[in-house]
Amino acid sequence: MHALSVFVAGTCVAASGCAPRYQHVIERPLATVESPPVTRACSGYLVWDSEPVRDVFLVINGSGILSNAFVHPAFKDLLKTRHVAYMTYDKPGIHAPFDDPAKVQRDYATLERYTVGDGVECATHALQWAREKLGPSVRLHVRAHSEGALVALYTYESLLEHDTETAQSIVTFVLSGLALDPIDGILEHQLTVAPDGARLRRSLASCDWAVLRERLGISCAYIDDAKKRPSGRAMFERLAARAPSARFVVFQGTDDWNTPVEPVRALEAWNASKGHLDMAFHYYPGGHGGSDAVRVEITQLLRSLTSE
Repeated sequence: MHALSVFVAGTCVAASGCAPRYQHVIERPLATVESPPVTRACSGYLVWDSEPVRDVFLVINGSGILSNAFVHPAFKDLLKTRHVAYMTYDKPGIHAPFDDPAKVQRDYATLERYTVGDGVECATHALQWAREKLGPSVRLHVRAHSEGALVALYTYESLLEHDTETAQSIVTFVLSGLALDPIDGILEHQLTVAPDGARLRRSLASCDWAVLRERLGISCAYIDDAKKRPSGRAMFERLAARAPSARFVVFQGTDDWNTPVEPVRALEAWNASKGHLDMAFHYYPGGHGGSDAVRVEITQLLRSLTSE
């Protein structure tokens, strides 16, 4: 069980197939809130084949201790057939050779200090890096899951406030496993339904990082920071007040016990009557990790967002 779940990372199983297979693979440290002077940063990855690049997808995954140093299967064909770049990052304390995430190395002391704020800083710098490297005319898209969806919302609000040029370059947010309730409510729900909920409550009370990192993928520092931030639902209301130009496409499982469907349906109803954000909602039978059918649907959507 993960507090906001893990967007499961694939791994290479054959050494000969793990070398980078793309024309351009660039890695760059993305500074977090505390650095400098503290040496702490996300490892950012930017990958593309065809030039000129017209569309960039920043992929922000959920909580957990796996590496994101690979191209998600939904994007592999796009990189070969479209003028697309793929971007993602690993949290501070996590690093792997690109395209070989099974060789991940972890600094748990650094990872324990990771917060939502760090994620926002890393996502912000990643989007700015894309425009710096590939040109200010590239269209930006954000594909985010679970915790990553919250980071995406906080990042967008911050960009609308402090970097309008980058904010206006973001065309689409494709979100799944949407966490809309306050963090306290999300944790309470998940601890109630988890088979080892009582043990996890004790681990949270004592901030037992050895247990929390394996079972929740987040630390007490992360939770303390998250509690100070608006909920996912509040973020949509705050964004609606700014009348942003980006489109939001939400995929939500009707059997998702990590982030239940009812708050998502309530968000849809609110937006239809009061929010007026550009939003589309897709519901599927399945849980937090998706299903084969919805993965096909998301892949088709991603293709529709790009240019030949």
